[in-house]
Amino acid sequence: MDGRRSGISALIALLLALALIGACTADDYRLSRGVLPSLYNISIRPYLLISDADKQFSFDGDVSITLYGIDEGVQQITLHKDYIEILDCWLYDVAGNLLEEIASERLIYEEQTDKLTVPLTQVMLANQNYTLRFKYIGQMRDGMAGLFRANYIEEQTGDIKWLGVTQMQRIDARVVFPCFDEPAFKAKFQLHITRPDNYNAISNTKIIGSTAEGNGLYVDHFDVTPVMSTYLVAFIISEYTSRKSSDGNFAVISRPEFFDKTKFSFSVGERTLQAYNELFKQPYSELGNELLQYASSPKFPHNGMENWGLIIYSDAVLVQEPGYTDGWSNKEFTIRIIAHETSHMWFGDSVTFQWWSYFWLNEAFARYYEYFMAHQLYPEYQLDQQFVVRQLQLIFKNDALVGTQPMTSPEATIETPSEIGYKFSSIAYAKGASIVRMWRNAMGHENFDASISEYLKMYHGSNTVPQHLFDCLKQHWPAQQIVDLDQFFYDYTEQVGYPVLYVKRVQENGRISFEHNRYLLSPSDGSDTTIRYTIPITYTTNLSPNFQNLTPSFYIQKNASTYYLDLNQHIDWIVVNLRQSNYYRVFYDSGLLQRLQLALSASGHSGVAVENRAQIIDDLFNFAHAEMLDYVEVFKFMEYLVEETEYVPWYAVYDGLERVAPRLTLEQLTCFSIYLQDITKKVFDRLGIVRPNDTVLDVFNRNKQVSWLCKYQHKECNKQVLETVTSLETQAEKPLPDFRETLYCAASRAGKYATILGYYRTETYPSEQHMLWLAASCTSDYRAHYENEILGNVTVSLITSGVAQLYQQNPEHVTPIFEMLTDDIKKLADALDSWSETAKVLSELAGYFTTRTQKQMLEEFIAQNGSLFGRSVDTLHTAVQDVGDNLEWSEKRLGRLVQYLGERNSGTIKKLLNVLLLLPMLSLSLRLKL
Repeated sequence: MDGRRSGISALIALLLALALIGACTADDYRLSRGVLPSLYNISIRPYLLISDADKQFSFDGDVSITLYGIDEGVQQITLHKDYIEILDCWLYDVAGNLLEEIASERLIYEEQTDKLTVPLTQVMLANQNYTLRFKYIGQMRDGMAGLFRANYIEEQTGDIKWLGVTQMQRIDARVVFPCFDEPAFKAKFQLHITRPDNYNAISNTKIIGSTAEGNGLYVDHFDVTPVMSTYLVAFIISEYTSRKSSDGNFAVISRPEFFDKTKFSFSVGERTLQAYNELFKQPYSELGNELLQYASSPKFPHNGMENWGLIIYSDAVLVQEPGYTDGWSNKEFTIRIIAHETSHMWFGDSVTFQWWSYFWLNEAFARYYEYFMAHQLYPEYQLDQQFVVRQLQLIFKNDALVGTQPMTSPEATIETPSEIGYKFSSIAYAKGASIVRMWRNAMGHENFDASISEYLKMYHGSNTVPQHLFDCLKQHWPAQQIVDLDQFFYDYTEQVGYPVLYVKRVQENGRISFEHNRYLLSPSDGSDTTIRYTIPITYTTNLSPNFQNLTPSFYIQKNASTYYLDLNQHIDWIVVNLRQSNYYRVFYDSGLLQRLQLALSASGHSGVAVENRAQIIDDLFNFAHAEMLDYVEVFKFMEYLVEETEYVPWYAVYDGLERVAPRLTLEQLTCFSIYLQDITKKVFDRLGIVRPNDTVLDVFNRNKQVSWLCKYQHKECNKQVLETVTSLETQAEKPLPDFRETLYCAASRAGKYATILGYYRTETYPSEQHMLWLAASCTSDYRAHYENEILGNVTVSLITSGVAQLYQQNPEHVTPIFEMLTDDIKKLADALDSWSETAKVLSELAGYFTTRTQKQMLEEFIAQNGSLFGRSVDTLHTAVQDVGDNLEWSEKRLGRLVQYLGERNSGTIKKLLNVLLLLPMLSLSLRLKL
């Protein structure tokens, strides 16, 4: 607002504003549907040049919104705006005749809700079109929301190049133009962007013409978009260049020096788009927009944003820098993110959730296809297997906590910006994708694909709620499956959490019982323990192992206390929840678990799928964490790993060990290290440090093994690392990008610190330089690195990450590193220029304390130096409490495990285990009976 209003009009506006604010409730965040927008005609003039002087990084805007009257008697129009300043406002009739000029001082703005109310002196008629026009100004923000500015340094000239980029999801379209900024207020958009002659503009649709404005300025006019939500509007003003398809309908757009580095992402994009055209039976071009562009930005808040026709990515997604970011892991990242964002052209852009409560309708499918479309196109990454450990098992941890949320929330509970942000959680993405996977496997791929194609066609251009999806799924669900589908859908989308299924042997003739309840990491944390779920049961046995048939044999209804399965034959083992395709954990009784260990120890792991091997390991770790069994049972079961060489089960192992290893004392780590070396012998012998003809997952697996084994003093691991780095030095070669960070970290710790530090000092490529800093910070020569490198660094993030690497990668040095930091804590505080940051560094280090002596050291330090930290001393007091909690947990939960490892390494248990590992062969003739 400016100060041009008259006294009377200002008083009237103030009274109206006070009345509106006084009546403000949560419901007032939502717009009424008395009028609906159908078309936005938007003109934007950004100022990016130094010659723009005081106007640089601002923009002028002009928007005309075509409105359709729904209700009779509407005498005010309410929409959204934020940060922009309205200069003028007019209302026109359908013929373009001016009906009313609304002075800016009459406009009523509610800062809390971002609502802008346009009061009218006349009544709008229902079933009539009107045009509401605004002229306004705004700022190109430094933060990454709305229309923001970004820059890069041109390689050839060293000049700083500025560009304007948009990011309007969640609710930041209102920062760029006044609008009805809710997903259900779909409309068409036509943009006109003014730019300097050496710049170009791109938006959601094709340019249909350009006009010269004089003074070196041009206006690019874009075609009208399909009907879509406001958060999908996008544009970029830059000096970028394009790599285009032969018909010009697909392009990858980036800065000129990246042109030759986008070949891979261009190829991935073309393949992905064609695959979705075939899968959904609704080609992209038939959705209403022929053009699909991928554009990169040096500054972006996400990996990608699914704006219809103009998907904006961070540079790292689209650009493959030879020798740096063109390894397997980088390419997998590119494949996944492109598969994810491109799927949104259907899920989210064409068919959009009605309100943020149903956000998962967008993201569950995008995350699912991120893995499974990517797997279809690039099977060498085995992303179908990786999904289990990287998505399903990951979200299981969060979804077992008191703070979890349902996929679907009541609309009335999601109103404010913070409540909307609450739905942007891993529940919408990872759990949503896991539930979609469960549905697809349960109903069969062909049935699922048919129902999704029907859903996308039926609701093209519309907004949906989950029931619309469920109705389509039910139409194609196999009739022979006995299940209450409405209950099944409800249990996993509107309820929180998930079940654990208890599988027990109850008779020797093959009778198995199933019981279930909600799985919680801490049942006493206030979570509702009474929730139950409908559970699809898939299983197989040793008699006829089949891990491919994922159709449920039956469903356990949510209110059934116990279900009995009569196999009527003797079996050696049973696996439930094949390929972990359904959303629950499985707790086997001790007898069944022992037989599973024997099965996994046998040749070929008895055919048990890698996903199930990973599932059993992950479940056991989490049952131990929840105090449902002792950690010693987990470690006993993992003795089978002497025969395991696959990446996916080892991923689950190391994920579980991340909770245990940091809690072991230095003395206890000795026994742990021996155990780790024993169970990894076969996989390390197979992978080594360097090996030709690796698969993708071999490369990923080696990173895991070398990282852990060298860290925990595996002599052969460290020996081979040093030999490899020395050989590479001699030949003046670099290791492959995928293995570089792991190898350099291990080498720095093992004695090649000076070499890795030298690489860091001479490297100029930013991401490589950061990697080398972390690798150098793995050194066991912690004092030299701290005093000579860390304290002299000017970047807070590098100081904190450098210190963290020192103790995380050298668990035997936690105490001396703490003593080094606290001997002269002012040095660290000066380097960080913050006592608050210093307290955080010490607090994070204390998270690795494992003895009461260390806790006492921290307490004494606080007593002597706490006053230096001001209010931040509270961070240190909290750290003391956390250390105490960790010590109590370790003493309570790890006592038997420590004893087991000690006895095992003494040889008594080891000999017994060697005998046990022979039993699978004996069982072929003796047959363990259930």
